[in-house]
Amino acid sequence: MGESKDGLEKLEADLAALRDQVQLSNYVALTTSSADPSQPATSLMHVRLQENIANVQSLARYLWSRTANYALSRKRRLEFAAEQAALPPGDMSVSLSIAEAARDAFLEFNERYPHRSSEVGEVLAYCIAIEQLGAAQLAAKMSLKTNSNMPVHGLDGIHAAVEGGWLVIYFLESKLSKTANGGAADFAESVADFASNKKQYRREYSIVRDLGNLDTLDEESRKIALRYFDVMASPDDVPKRERYVGVVLYSDDKLFKDLPPVNSQQHPGFHEKELAAIYSQELEHHQNAAMKHLTDRGADPNKCIVYFVVVPDTNEVRELFYGAMGHVPKQIQS
Repeated sequence: MGESKDGLEKLEADLAALRDQVQLSNYVALTTSSADPSQPATSLMHVRLQENIANVQSLARYLWSRTANYALSRKRRLEFAAEQAALPPGDMSVSLSIAEAARDAFLEFNERYPHRSSEVGEVLAYCIAIEQLGAAQLAAKMSLKTNSNMPVHGLDGIHAAVEGGWLVIYFLESKLSKTANGGAADFAESVADFASNKKQYRREYSIVRDLGNLDTLDEESRKIALRYFDVMASPDDVPKRERYVGVVLYSDDKLFKDLPPVNSQQHPGFHEKELAAIYSQELEHHQNAAMKHLTDRGADPNKCIVYFVVVPDTNEVRELFYGAMGHVPKQIQS
């Protein structure tokens, strides 16, 4: 037991070291969260405002700025860092290579699957997993998706953290939708499909073990980590929980248009507080919708966490995201 505890503490430190830094809260505000133990655990978030206007452009640009960390493997990022360190002071030429590598990963995926230009949601989910759950990314799924030998389907992300004596593995699914209800339904379908697909389940664990970010750990740390990420490990030896995380980015233009008009007497943050007061009233509805869809699909809502992120128009965010990299997807679908 002592050996297991020491191993878990070592893994906790290693995962903390692998966890990237994000500042998503500067661009997306947490409005409210459901009270435990109501299920599924549900949070409402909204794009932040510039006075009374949804600041979607800043959000899209920020998400684009996170794409190198999201899309490139930890090993490749460390190689870029070593190249940068070897350059003379002031030489930033490696920065261009990093930006091109991230851009190429997204463009290659979009060229092969133009109908799936929704990676902005995946980057958003990556940021939420780090900031809200404190969980490190275990594998750069975007770089794997551009590999012709890897299936395009599967989870959008795999993260993990050590909490209360458990290794908690988070399976991420991002959904872009016209409505919260539609996004919840899509998430429930993905959870049910993944939970019933044992082959895909084992493949995701194999990705973490063989192709993930654990390969940058030292030999001792990697050995410990691999034991915890062994799908066949004994539950008594490896206390492990799995949770499904849905990030639903959806549109509600009316919510933003119904804010009070601007006047000179309003204090800073006035419109965000007004928006939060109105939006928080949707928590019960959104949680119930997620509960219904998960239950209908035979998924376990007790193992699910849902983040609803509202913007005026998801297509605008998606287009701005690709615009930040200098590209417009061939095909945009709602």
